[in-house]
Amino acid sequence: MGISLKGRGMIISLEGIDASGKFTQSNLLYKLLQSKGVRTTYASFPDYTTTIGQEIQAFLSRTKDYTVEARHMLFSLNRLEHKKEIEDWLNEGDVVVINRYCDSNLAYGGASGLSIEWLRSLESEMPQSNYVYYLKAKPNLSRERKTRSRDKFESDLAYLERVASVYDALAESPNWFTIDANNSIESVHYEISKITEELLKEHDEGKEIELVNTKAKPLKMQKNRK
Repeated sequence: MGISLKGRGMIISLEGIDASGKFTQSNLLYKLLQSKGVRTTYASFPDYTTTIGQEIQAFLSRTKDYTVEARHMLFSLNRLEHKKEIEDWLNEGDVVVINRYCDSNLAYGGASGLSIEWLRSLESEMPQSNYVYYLKAKPNLSRERKTRSRDKFESDLAYLERVASVYDALAESPNWFTIDANNSIESVHYEISKITEELLKEHDEGKEIELVNTKAKPLKMQKNRK
């Protein structure tokens, strides 16, 4: 069964520009928590397997066109399709690791000129992240890491720079942790592991869970506070 958190579980989401390492690091964290016996579930957005997800894939691949407002409504609806299962996981005391969640809509929509408050309202029906790990990467690193299969937005460096700027502003929130994603996979994973270990202890006192199982040297961890 694994170790459940006392009371309601928590959402840890990973955010950052394209190719900043969100998919890799979210999977590493999920597998690490599982290996330590912590009840953990995983989600990743967009979910292209649903009807709405297929529409998202269509405009990202340039086979369909939507207004910018409609695009971000679809991103939000794609998450809303999974609201019940995420709520169920939280009620069971799970740690829910999510690769790209509600805040991605704020970052990418804000970079497209949409109101942050309007975008927040789109995401307001979803359970919100307890903690966000912001993988801060230089936009040109995204281009270097992902040389093929780039969608219409990933190929626009100026747009990614605007997205990064919005993420930087969002990361001023006290529950965000900024991690240097320009470092090695092992170093970033070590940093995420140490942060998560401390958060679990704060959330559920009395459980001694040693999460770190890598020899990588620790990075300087920054917890952003206003």
